Amino acid sequence: MNKIFEFLIYLVLVTGVAYGLHYFVLKINDQDHWWIGTDYSLASLYIFGSISSLIMILFLYGAEYAMPKQLGFVFLGAMLLKSVASYIFIHSGLDLLENNFIELNFLGVFFLYLFFDVYIAFRLLNTEGRHVEK
Repeated sequence: MNKIFEFLIYLVLVTGVAYGLHYFVLKINDQDHWWIGTDYSLASLYIFGSISSLIMILFLYGAEYAMPKQLGFVFLGAMLLKSVASYIFIHSGLDLLENNFIELNFLGVFFLYLFFDVYIAFRLLNTEGRHVEK
C-alpha cells in the first residue's frame, strides 16, 4: 500500500508543477484569452488528465496484485481505453479554433500524463524481489 501513496504524491506534484508552468507560459505569451468561448479550460484539461491517471494507477496496482505476469498487456489495454476516453473528451473542441489552440494544449497535457503512466507501469513492472517465472 506504500507504493500507491507514493504514486499519488507523484501525481499531485506532477499535476501542480505542470499546471503552474503551463498557466504561466500561456499568461506570459498572452494566449490565455483563447479559452473564452470554448467549453474547455486549462484546468479542465488537467483535471481530466489527473483523474484518468489516477484510474490508471488504481487499475495497474490492482492488476499487479491479481495477475502480475500480464501487467504489460493490462497496461496496453488500459492505455487504449484512456486514449479513447481522451478522444471522446476533446472531440467537440477539435477544429473549433483556426490556430489549433485547444488541440495543442490538449496534446501537451495528454503526453505529460502518458509519460507519467509509463513511469508508473515501469516502476510496477520492475519491482525488486518480484520473481516471475518464464
